[in-house]
Amino acid sequence: MNDKNKIAAEEIPIEKVYALPLEDAQPFGIDKCNDLNILLTNCIKYIENPDIELITRGFYFCFDKHKNVTRESGEPYYTHPLKVALMLIKDFGIRETEATIASLLHDTVEDVEEVTTELIREKFGVEIARIVDGLTKIKGTKTRQMDKTATYSKLFLALVEDVRAIIIKLADRLDNMKTLSSLDEKKRKAIAYETLNFYTPFAQRLGLTKIRRDLEDLSLYFIDPAYFDIIRKSLELKGKQFVDYIRNFLKQITLKLSENRINHIVTIEHKHVYEIYKMIEEGRQLKDIDNFYSIVVTLNTNDYSQCYRTYGIIANVFGPVSSLDDFIARPKINLYRALHSTHLGPGRKLVEVVIRTEEMDKIAVEGIAADFNTLRHRKPLNLEKQDVAEWVKWMQDIIVENDEDAIQKIWGSIRMNLYVDEIVVHIKDGESYILPIGSCPIDLAFAVSDDIAIKCISAKVNGEIKNLDYELSNNDQIELLSSPNTVPSPEWQNYVVTHKAIVKLHQYFKDHPVEIITEPQEEISKYDVKLRITAEDRPQMLHDITKVIGQINIQRINISTENSVFEGIFLLNLPDKTYLDSLFTNLFTVKGIRGIEKLDVVN
Repeated sequence: MNDKNKIAAEEIPIEKVYALPLEDAQPFGIDKCNDLNILLTNCIKYIENPDIELITRGFYFCFDKHKNVTRESGEPYYTHPLKVALMLIKDFGIRETEATIASLLHDTVEDVEEVTTELIREKFGVEIARIVDGLTKIKGTKTRQMDKTATYSKLFLALVEDVRAIIIKLADRLDNMKTLSSLDEKKRKAIAYETLNFYTPFAQRLGLTKIRRDLEDLSLYFIDPAYFDIIRKSLELKGKQFVDYIRNFLKQITLKLSENRINHIVTIEHKHVYEIYKMIEEGRQLKDIDNFYSIVVTLNTNDYSQCYRTYGIIANVFGPVSSLDDFIARPKINLYRALHSTHLGPGRKLVEVVIRTEEMDKIAVEGIAADFNTLRHRKPLNLEKQDVAEWVKWMQDIIVENDEDAIQKIWGSIRMNLYVDEIVVHIKDGESYILPIGSCPIDLAFAVSDDIAIKCISAKVNGEIKNLDYELSNNDQIELLSSPNTVPSPEWQNYVVTHKAIVKLHQYFKDHPVEIITEPQEEISKYDVKLRITAEDRPQMLHDITKVIGQINIQRINISTENSVFEGIFLLNLPDKTYLDSLFTNLFTVKGIRGIEKLDVVN
């Protein structure tokens, strides 16, 4: 796959870097025989043992069913599925007969009344019919939003069952985005927002970098063309100003690596317009953004240890790094691996250097398409069918309950769970969990076990007690603390981010309405509370416990110690249930506490 954002060091045509992919190099729709010939030529070139007869039948089926139909742009409609099929083969790296035919047929069931999934199955087989069915929009539910949610649901299931469906859908969306100019402004913006919020996260999770960037830039362009153009022109100007500086930096790197007999290629990878837009949204000033490019060193080897050697050589030339991210030791969930370091280049300007092997470079650009036959069997979402079914049910509930805000909530959940970077955290038994950045202990608890999650009261993070809304960081060591007598708080829904926590809490409060699980305060104050606290038997243990509880709340204490274990039965009178929840959390801050249990009070 050719990536426009990566440019050879010796030539930097800046004015072409930020060009939008709006025009097709190859016109179609003039001569169907010529169009078929182009398709078959590419199939023979790229697909191993293509079924030419079946592909030809697929093309003519597509042509016949879309005959006399034109796109908004005026082209014959059949050219759209044709371009999707070619995009899949040439740009996405999905090179197989079944996916090619499914691309050609992807709109037939949806748009042609006489075509059914059963007909596709009869003419082209079960596998192709299944992919096409996964791509067919659902219509006819109660509302348009319910239609959209049902369609989203099919795509989620396709991602779990057969990733080819979502990849074809991304190609379909990209081709539609290229011709969006023919629609009115309201439709353009609606499609662009959906693309940005629903489709680009899938491209990100599948590692389809070039496709994601094109979708993001096109979306921003159609949402705010004036703002897009301001950023693009500024980047072109900065690029021209930095050409000599970049070349000087590259020469020094190339010289030192060659002296150390490191076989390599040095290229420049430019941040695209949408990436700069996000930096501005986060508070950066456009005039102050200098690191709009990265120096990419691709090693002519697949020995990853050479990446560290190369990093050492570069660090010796340009001094200590200001930052280092090791995605080789800790790959991203979309398989991305590389060393990212930031150095002070000539003139003390910060320059990002990315080091990767040939294999890493291929995956960085092509993602799952880099080795599709191997990688297609991965679970890109790390989800089982049950998880997807529950997430889909949540989407449907949100549509019913939230009406106008529903789609935004769904998009927010998708972006958080597919698009953002991840952290790795570790629990007490040594097991590790991957979570989105922004996760809290409750997100982790639901990843571990539903039973643990609904009884969670706090967490020890790196040995320190933290509240349940605490934001976890990479490599945190976490011990989840629970009590059999606690229940989830409705507030948890305000700070969880993982799809599982969101879905499970939504269902919990559906099954246990807040007015049922929350007793009136005046009733709570009438009840005494009895706690059994077990801990290490050490000096000052009772003193430390009573200090946390507060003498005013203690009615009676019974203490026993045996085999170096402290056990105390505390009868307390507390002002309200909120106080009890915080008391559990605070008691676990006492050194040596092993367990807290709420007992029945016998009057």
